[in-house]
Amino acid sequence: MVAKGGGLWDKVCVRVSALTDVFKVWVWAFGSLVIALWATPVCYNGGKALSELSATKDFNGLVNKVAAWCGAAELGDFFKVCWPLAALLLLFPLMEWLRLGNERGGKRVWSVRLPHGAGGGQPIEPNRWGPLHGVAGFCLSFGCFVLIGYALLKAGSFRWAADYGKWHHGLFFDIGWALTLAVVMEFFFRCVLLGIFLRAMGVWSAIALAAVMFGMVHFLMSGFAVAKALDGEMLSAVQLTGTLLAGGDLAMRVVTVFVPWFAFGCVLGWARWRTASVWLPASLLMGWLLADRLFTKATDVVEIPDRLAAFVSAGSVHEGIAPFLGVIAVGGMVHIFTYLNASGREARD
Repeated sequence: MVAKGGGLWDKVCVRVSALTDVFKVWVWAFGSLVIALWATPVCYNGGKALSELSATKDFNGLVNKVAAWCGAAELGDFFKVCWPLAALLLLFPLMEWLRLGNERGGKRVWSVRLPHGAGGGQPIEPNRWGPLHGVAGFCLSFGCFVLIGYALLKAGSFRWAADYGKWHHGLFFDIGWALTLAVVMEFFFRCVLLGIFLRAMGVWSAIALAAVMFGMVHFLMSGFAVAKALDGEMLSAVQLTGTLLAGGDLAMRVVTVFVPWFAFGCVLGWARWRTASVWLPASLLMGWLLADRLFTKATDVVEIPDRLAAFVSAGSVHEGIAPFLGVIAVGGMVHIFTYLNASGREARD
């Protein structure tokens, strides 16, 4: 039965269009991954050849810098370059496919905003409490995972590095790195992707789907620890794909890498939904990244022969059951904080 004026049909068309957009995003992510997996072995061998050639022949300054980087870079470093470049390569076709341009005077004007009348979802709104959310989110996340790292240190999963006193060297660079990465990732995952998913499905389904993609990125990156044992010169895209998806101890990688990152992605999505802003999720991610970076500089991992104990702590404050419990604690505090903040605003209004 179709409502008068086509109202029901219009709703069905909007819902189908929104679900189609979700499919398009996953096609874009899969396509960029395939290109990156094909290009990484090629770029790796080409970069190593350039590095060897630069040792015997002097090029211009830029080429020499690239050659020096290629000589020191590992396979995973090349993938970190190839995947974003592949994603950017397919970005404009995706924007055209999603029809994200705004029509003005019969012409499409490109912008990061959704077209007028897109409907659904939850747009990012101006938030005067954003700086407060940012400070609170950073202190909450950073403090929680520093405490977890210290507890793991006392438990024997880590030990102080020989030069642990130099953890603060390059601190401003570390802060800038964590801030930049957090802003870029949250703009993509929680501002763009989650916004698209929210137009097509319920809140928790959209948050979980964005978190799955968030967790898969880090799960794939963890496979490069296994790929180190492969012969880079003979490495093929098929072999690299198999290693990243199923290489090593798969159960260990799923529990210690994917589960914590997926759970943290859900917390970040919930924070974005509760505040209609990326201030809080970006600051939470920044605290998570900075805590791990500083802790990694100050400590060394202790090899744990017991398999069950290795699940608790797998080598960083990001990986293992202990960090997962920390994510749950952060999520609970985020819920309380946003609830109290919302109640306070309503009382003042």
